[in-house]
Amino acid sequence: MEKGLIKTYPTGCSFGFKLLLLAGTVGVLSLTGLPESPSRSVSSDALSMRQADASLNGEPKSSSVTVADVGRVDINRGSADDLRRLPGIGPVLAERVIRHRREHGKFGSIHDIQNVKGIGAKRFARLEPYIHVDDDAPSSGD
Repeated sequence: MEKGLIKTYPTGCSFGFKLLLLAGTVGVLSLTGLPESPSRSVSSDALSMRQADASLNGEPKSSSVTVADVGRVDINRGSADDLRRLPGIGPVLAERVIRHRREHGKFGSIHDIQNVKGIGAKRFARLEPYIHVDDDAPSSGD
């Protein structure tokens, strides 16, 4: 018995039953996470979610990262914090780079970073402008 968007119930339904249905509907709506403020836009929520997903995946929040923003990192001496500043490097990859350096010695060239699990040709292409190897510097095992 539905007329348009408003549901009607048989006249035999008590007021209490209708009130219970309304309360259940309101409870369900509050549990689904309706925005607290109507002024908050959905597009900003979607953008925040994309940024959060990107940071969880170790990707930069913006595609406009420059060498001036990050600086160049010596992959033989950089700390985990230094490495995490690089685009596409999160905490897991930073620790892998440090572990590889500890177990295999310093990188002979920047191309050797591709021997670290998770750093392939694509990620290396993104990293290349931001990394270097200082031949004179001793390797820190961190």
